[in-house]
Order: sequence, then C-alpha cells, then structure tokens
Amino acid sequence: MSARRVAVAGIALVAAGVLGGASWRDQRPTAASRLEHSNAEVRRFLERDAESLDASIVAPRQAVATSTQDSIGAQRVRAAYRSSRMQYKRIEAEAEFYAPAVAAALNSRRQEVDDDDAPPPSTLSAGGFPALDTLVWPAMDPANAGAVLHLVDDMHRPVKRLEQLATAIVPTDGQLIEFARLELARVSTMGIAGFDAPVTKDAMLEAAAALDGVRAFYADIGPVRWPAQISQRATLDSTLRRAVTYLQAHPEFETFDRLTFLAFYAQPAAAALNELREATGAVAVQIPRAWRATAASVYDANAFDTRVYAPSLAPVPSAALIALGRTLFSDPSLSGTGARSCASCHVPDRAFSDGVSRAASLAGHGSRVARNTPTLINAAIQPAQFDDERAVTLEDQVRLVLASPTEMASSLDIAATAISKRADYRVAFSDVFARASAQTEPAVTPERLQRALAAYVRSLVALDSRFDRAVRGDTAQMTAVERRGFNLFMGKAGCGTCHFAPLFSGDTPPLYLSSDVEVIGTAVSPAKPSVLDPDSGRVRIDHRPEHLRAFKTPSLRNVALTAPYMHNGTYSTLEQVIHFYDGGGGQGAGARIANQTLSADSLHLSTDEIRAIVQFLGTLTDTAGLTRIGRAR
Repeated sequence: MSARRVAVAGIALVAAGVLGGASWRDQRPTAASRLEHSNAEVRRFLERDAESLDASIVAPRQAVATSTQDSIGAQRVRAAYRSSRMQYKRIEAEAEFYAPAVAAALNSRRQEVDDDDAPPPSTLSAGGFPALDTLVWPAMDPANAGAVLHLVDDMHRPVKRLEQLATAIVPTDGQLIEFARLELARVSTMGIAGFDAPVTKDAMLEAAAALDGVRAFYADIGPVRWPAQISQRATLDSTLRRAVTYLQAHPEFETFDRLTFLAFYAQPAAAALNELREATGAVAVQIPRAWRATAASVYDANAFDTRVYAPSLAPVPSAALIALGRTLFSDPSLSGTGARSCASCHVPDRAFSDGVSRAASLAGHGSRVARNTPTLINAAIQPAQFDDERAVTLEDQVRLVLASPTEMASSLDIAATAISKRADYRVAFSDVFARASAQTEPAVTPERLQRALAAYVRSLVALDSRFDRAVRGDTAQMTAVERRGFNLFMGKAGCGTCHFAPLFSGDTPPLYLSSDVEVIGTAVSPAKPSVLDPDSGRVRIDHRPEHLRAFKTPSLRNVALTAPYMHNGTYSTLEQVIHFYDGGGGQGAGARIANQTLSADSLHLSTDEIRAIVQFLGTLTDTAGLTRIGRAR
C-alpha cells in the first residue's frame, strides 16, 4: 500500500462543524470552550499560512513576466522562486498531513512505484515546484517563460484547495503532535539529503524553513491549546530554534555536518516534541506505519515495528516460535532434494548472504539461480521482498522460495509432509501452536511451517550499529573519515535520496510503507560496462514498460559483509559499486537504456571521497545476537 494511500485512508482530513458553546471571553472558560477556541485558532493559523503561500506564488509569475534576458532578470526570477519555495516549506508539515494530495500536486518529485491509488483530480495534476526547478534553475531560458507562467497559474488551484481545507478541520491533540513529528522525520532523512532541492542545493535553508514553520505553529497555538504544559512548550521552542539557527548558519549542501545536526539538534527536538505529547496525554494517530507512533525519532532504538508488514493471521512471535523457525531454517529436509536448507544460501555467519554472485541451482548441470542472494537481516522492515518486489510479506517469500525449482525445489506441502515424519517436530509444533483442536488434526501443517519460518526471519532485526549510536549522541563512535563519508553519502554523492536513512533502503520516510524500484543500468560484468544485464526485473511482475530492468532499492545495512553486489552479483567490492554510480550507471558507460532513473552525469568523486563513503558504509554493520560475526566496533 502506498504512503499516500495510507495517509489519505488513515487521517481524517476534514470534519464539518460549527463552533458553538461558551465564549472564550468567559472569565472561566470550560474545557470544551477552550478546545473550541484552540481549534478555531488552528484553523486561522493554517488558513493564514495557505494565504501566504498563495501570495508568494505570485512573485515568480511577476518576476518572469517582467524579466528580461539579462542576469538581473534571471536573479529576480530565482529569488522569487526561492522565496515561494521557502513559504511552501513553512506549511509543508500541515499540507503533507492534512492534504497529502495537495502536497503531492505542489511538491511531488516522483510517482510512487507501487501507488495503486486513482490519479488525483485534474485540478491537482502533477507539476508544481519540481517542474519549475528545471525551468528557472540555474537560469531561465526566455523560451520557457510561457511554460513557467502556466505552471504558476496551475499551482494556485491546489493552494486554494488547501485554504478551503484549513477552514474546516477539527484537529485532535494527537494530530497536532503527529504532523510536526512527521515533519521532523522528513527533515532528518529526506530534507538533509537534498531530496527536494536537487538543483538549487537549498536543502538546509528549506529544512530551516520547515522547522521554523513548525516552531511558529506551536508558539502561536501552544499557549491556547496546552496552557499547563509551559516547560514542555518552552523546551520544544528552544530546541527547534537551535535546530533552525544551526541550519541557517551552515547552508552549504556539500559541507553540512549532518551527524552533528542529527545528534545535537534534530534528536533533541524530536525528544522535546515527544515529551510534550506525553505531557498532554495526546492519543497517537492510529495509521499503518513502520515507524512506531510512540517512538520520538526514526533514529531511536526500537523505532520500527517489525510486524507492520505481517499478515493479520501471523501469530504474535514467541521465543518458542522463533526457535522452531530457526531450526527449520537450517533443516535440508525442507528442500525437494533433501540437500539444501535455507541457511545453505542465507548463511548466518555471512550476514545471511552467501558470498557468491549467484547460488548454484538445484536444477543441476552447473546452472545458477537467477539472482544474487540478499541478506535477510532487517528484511522484516521492508514493504516488499525479492529484487523485483514480487512478494509482499515474509510468508509469501517462504512459499515462493520453497516452490522455486532452482532454489529449494519443494513446496509448503512437500516440506510439511517431510518434517511431519519426525516425532520431535510433531511435539514442537504442538507445543508452539498450542493445538486445542481435535487430536486427529496433524500438528505439522503447511501454514504453520510457513508461519514459523517467517517468524524467525522477522526476528532478524539489528539496528544498533556504530552509526546508530553516533546519531543517538555518542558521536565518537564514528571517525572523522566516516563522518565525511556520511556527509558525502547524503550530499554530493546523492545516495541518500534513494537509500533513505536510517534504514538506508528504498523505504520512503516518514511512514516507511512504500518502496521504490530504480533503473540504474547494471552491466553484465565489470569488463563489459556498456552491455546491460538481460534480467528484465520488475516489468515481469507489473508489466509497466517504465519498469524494464527496474529493481528494488536494497538496504545498505550490513553491506560491508554481503559482497558481491547488485541483483546479478556483478561487482565484488563496494569501491566498484560506487565507481559505477559515479560514472552515471549504464547510460554513463554508454549503454542504450532510455528509462534509466539514475542520472547519467558523473558525480566527480575523488578516490579519497569514494574511500570515505566505503568507510561510512562499514559503520552500518550490526549482526549482534543474530550471528557469530558480532557487531563492528
């Protein structure tokens, strides 16, 4: 399910109603009248912001209409565009929460690849700021003036819609905390990676505007809404001010110290917001999300809910269920030949990968399986499985792998029949699943086998790497070179705009409910960089032409342990992978691939910069408690 669909389905955008009851001017306002007054203040605040955004959009239009071909005119257009962008960022938190379709119309960088929603109304058609980027930056071609004017005029419609929505909302305390919470996560992941500012490189100033918009909202609404929470509101205001000041003082995209910002500015602000939530007793907004509603930050320990992608029939995992799944995982009798277990390819001491480009096929004759074996660590925190995302749940993955003639050459039924012949398994299954049905029902069933294996894989979560501890405040966990590598990863190299922190996968912040596939033009081998690997990828699943040779953006957690790389295992080192990206992927190497989503331009990374990125990736290693490898220190 797409993040946008979840947002629209899970959040009440508007609720009709008319204010009534006691006046706020009563000497002793009741709780109900105070709530009504604060709701009215929220509506007025949001309406004013929407009106300011609408007014700011006029500026680029006027600048374009009155500009000439000289540099002064171009500067005027860019300045007006930037000003309008900053005003949008100030209201982004509210727009994304209360009107996600409107926010998408104004600022969507790309369509979600798994988005099965109906297209937005024509009045909210895509365009907005991303389209303007390419027309006015770094300089506007006079021939594009008409297109710019048309785009700006189109943007007024969704903004007007936002104004209308602002006048009708009836917010809860939980909503007024949640939209700010989501914005803090958005800034701390996509924002500092420059996802919304790929051309202007204004990421830090836009992040400052977004956080200052949140701060201004609480400064205005907080005293009315939560008069008793004086200290919590003051702490939140001061931490947000400090974060905004830091961003404004360090606007350079490539040199910005992201670790310092996260550890000492963003994290304290998230903690302060969480303290306000707890002090007000606000009930968390209940929408599907991988990021737990009670976690202050996406960088916190235990921030992610590993059951968010589990099917409703999946049992709550117990130690006994996980232990049974672990035993099954290493049992070769699950395969059709009786010679291969899950652990044969997902080797625990190789971070649940296998160290070869592609595993040997059970079909024999020296053949290989179609794709490289991925790690299973943190697979539970992924909205789709396999490189082509053909499975949604881990239960689906178990079924498909067992049935694959090249991987396990078996099935759930065959595997269940094989292990049911053993008394120890029958006892274990009976104990784990607490069978209360008739004695004639078998203890071992295909469904129980599937659930036990999925439960074990779902337990393979490790998010306490040196990077995690550094972000949480112990910045000495990372060396100066590793910190530089993190900044390059999130900045100049652009890795963080596809491998989103902190999971460093294609799972999209801040809800982490959708995942992107990308077309990067992977070669058949390093020796033949312009010859594309023939694997057609995602297109075989969804039959969308633009997904020819598209593959899931994998997590880079534990990537230092899981060589070789890419879906075909073509690269043996991380240095080779980064050189591939630095060169512009397949297109940059001369391959004919019209639908590549990776820029074909060179990143111009130096040898030292590539080395720093590789060292940063090493800080994402954490297999503690899962394998004998332990945790990289």
